[in-house]
Amino acid sequence: MAAKKPVTLKKIGEQLNISAMAVSKALRGDPSISKETIQKVKQLAEELNYRPNSIAKSLRTNETKTLGLVIADSTLSLFAPVIEGIEDVASENGYNIILCNAHSNKEKEKEAIRTLIDKRIDGFMLAASTLTAKKYKAFLDSFGVPYVFLVRRCEYESGSYVVNDNIYGATQMINYLVKTGSKRIHYINLSKDIVTAGEREEGYCRALHENGIAPDPEILYNVAPTFDGGYAQMTQLLHEKEKIETVFCGCDMIAVGAMESILEHGLKIPEDIRLASYDDIEFAKYLRIPLTTVRQPKYRIGEQGARMLIEMIGEKQSNCSHIMLKPELILREST
Repeated sequence: MAAKKPVTLKKIGEQLNISAMAVSKALRGDPSISKETIQKVKQLAEELNYRPNSIAKSLRTNETKTLGLVIADSTLSLFAPVIEGIEDVASENGYNIILCNAHSNKEKEKEAIRTLIDKRIDGFMLAASTLTAKKYKAFLDSFGVPYVFLVRRCEYESGSYVVNDNIYGATQMINYLVKTGSKRIHYINLSKDIVTAGEREEGYCRALHENGIAPDPEILYNVAPTFDGGYAQMTQLLHEKEKIETVFCGCDMIAVGAMESILEHGLKIPEDIRLASYDDIEFAKYLRIPLTTVRQPKYRIGEQGARMLIEMIGEKQSNCSHIMLKPELILREST
């Protein structure tokens, strides 16, 4: 069966005995066209399922009303509320979203950005990007469209980002743990090459100092932000037979792995080991031991990031803006 040809302005005009130009003006509500004609054109266009030629329109306006979004890892539930916030704002403002998965790989993230640029997007967002270092700025700037970092900030002042305050969040958690009895807190942090790791470590150390406890670098570890990373590090610690009273993890996926290892070794949470974390991913409250964690304002990060990018596209603000949102302490059974 042959594909049905798309409905054109010319076809609508032929059925109403008016020009394609008049149809175009009527669809835009041009005052030079009578209200009666506008009504007839819009009614027929709806009946025929007419869709504007977005490519032709983008060539005229130099805008596609499309935003790009590159996610570090689309399998992580952390990003679902971020995407929801972006989509809500984009829809309100007449934008579509093209989503790419970078698989937490720098080269794949670069290729995803190039693909989005080929689609003539008006701007793009990078969620938990691997390209936050200053050495990648020239690459990102070379495409000539605005962009915004989400979840992880860029490591230079002249970039735009929307993130949560990692230092504040980690400080709040450590203060809570110390004030409720923990004195020696092992920290299984994110990989050192992730900018967030340094910020959360700073909050961890700051809170210990504020409580008169000297941070011990011997109980601070850096692992991949995955289940396997947390499981392997926790298993190693338990095999060393060192007394462990409290473990703080740099993200919930690390904590899920650590929890599995603790329980496999016949230990109880929180009776034997208290466990706390950061992010508050969707299933943190549904784990065998519901997880105490720091909740990132994920929806608001997406919402404000999309709004920032759209304003940059419309040149309603400068090309550099920073928003840092306060996270929230979520107390559950693991501590």
